Amino acid sequence: MSLLLSPKPNKKVNGYISERHNDESSSIKKIIYSDSKNGSIPPLKDINPDFSTETESDIADNIWSKFIDLLSQSLKENEIETWFSVLRPKSYIDNILTIVVPSKDYYGIIEKRFNKEISNIINSGILGEGGNIQYEVNESGIDNQMPETENEEFFSTTKPYENQKFLPGKESNHIYRTDAFIIDRNKEGIYKDANLYGKYTFNNFVRGESNNLAVSIAFAISNNPGIIYNPFLVYGGVGVGKTHLIQAIGFEILKIFPDKKVYYTTAPDFTTQFTTYIAKDKISSSGRDGTRKLDSFYKSLDVLILDDIQNLGGKPGTQDFIYQIFNTLYNNKKHIIFSSDKPVNQIKDIEERLISRFQGGIIVDIQPPCWEMRVAIIRKKLENAVDNNIVISEDAVHFIATNVKESIRAIEACVAGIIAEATFNNQGIINIDVVEKVIERTSGFIKNDKIISIESIIHKVAKFYKITEKEILSKKRTKEVAHSRQIAMYLAKEMTSLTLESIGLNFGGKDHATVLYSYNTIKNLLRNNSNLVSQIQDIKDQLRANN
Repeated sequence: MSLLLSPKPNKKVNGYISERHNDESSSIKKIIYSDSKNGSIPPLKDINPDFSTETESDIADNIWSKFIDLLSQSLKENEIETWFSVLRPKSYIDNILTIVVPSKDYYGIIEKRFNKEISNIINSGILGEGGNIQYEVNESGIDNQMPETENEEFFSTTKPYENQKFLPGKESNHIYRTDAFIIDRNKEGIYKDANLYGKYTFNNFVRGESNNLAVSIAFAISNNPGIIYNPFLVYGGVGVGKTHLIQAIGFEILKIFPDKKVYYTTAPDFTTQFTTYIAKDKISSSGRDGTRKLDSFYKSLDVLILDDIQNLGGKPGTQDFIYQIFNTLYNNKKHIIFSSDKPVNQIKDIEERLISRFQGGIIVDIQPPCWEMRVAIIRKKLENAVDNNIVISEDAVHFIATNVKESIRAIEACVAGIIAEATFNNQGIINIDVVEKVIERTSGFIKNDKIISIESIIHKVAKFYKITEKEILSKKRTKEVAHSRQIAMYLAKEMTSLTLESIGLNFGGKDHATVLYSYNTIKNLLRNNSNLVSQIQDIKDQLRANN
């Protein structure tokens, strides 16, 4: 999930769908929606359905886009971004708009918080006569963010409209379906034999900007083991999700190809196995003939997943053993997957011949999660607490994301502490006070970002670019002033927990759209402008030094 999905740009839909009746006959029904600006119904043209270029998915996308437009009239922008950006329109059939949600708990939150607004829009006639929304629960976690190579049947195993239910509720009459893929219990043994940890699957892996390429490659490998991207090496700092991702590949391969022999291990465990077998005289440490038990086991694999290869440094015997195994597997078109907490060329005391093997395929890094991705991760970790009557404020989620940045592991630890604190000491309520207390306890301090004010940001930016604070807050639009203003807004969103609306008010009454546009402008520039990266980092350092 941050890679969070947003509805497609507004696009008017004037067309037809087939409406099914009890007698199985079909009649043509116009698709009608209200104009988001004035609530009027735009004129419709008669179009021959035989010549319609709109697919079922296109129609659903367009209706959902219009739905979000109407919803934004009654909800704040951050509410739309927080709760609706992860929803995905799937189909529009017989005036039923099917929306995919990540879990039943997530559906429960949507219905509890926004049932009134959703019902009002449905009652406005946007979905046609008798229209309704159907929620399809798909717990794959990163559904609709996967490469086109993914096997779609793997994630959805029920036919449309099977197992329909109505969730309980006094006012809610919206439908939900569970289409999540269910692991075949008869296959659990092969996962155990592969040494894979049950929770490390793609179903609960959050995809975002910082790991997007790595995830795309992981899915491609899962569908084509031994054929493409071999070997695959992923590296990144501690706690960014490397182990989760490479084990998820193993799970996925076994789901698609249950006859494949997959095995996961860490470099330290591999070294222990190797030295143990030497001690038992199962392998000759001076002249291995490739017929011993351990050697034969690894060379019989279809997929070898070796974690934490940085721990191979300074172990020449283990390195030689892996080198021989690598050559056999690679020559037999078997897949080899590695992870490291640093780039290969920074691992000390590794033989050059082994480094060349690591570098012989594709190498991808995973960066620490961005703010949007941290929000998605926190949401996902908190979802399971909904059934325990945990009440979570949006500000609390955003506060965690703003102040816990180091790694996914740090976020997980923080969320676990917050749930415990809320459950036992705060009547199940998670608010800023609870979050702050837990972060102080687990991290020892609250990041300085929390106490950086917009005033200090404006002051530092004005001083850095040699303009006045008054100019930044003015409507002046010269290139220098406008650019400085956008940087200040970018930093305000990055370094404070204020909403877009609050930031805009502090910049002379700008609206949230202006703030968001400024933020995205600078964010995009940072991708290709090293000078700007350096400038903003200097300003951040100055701000933190003074707080």
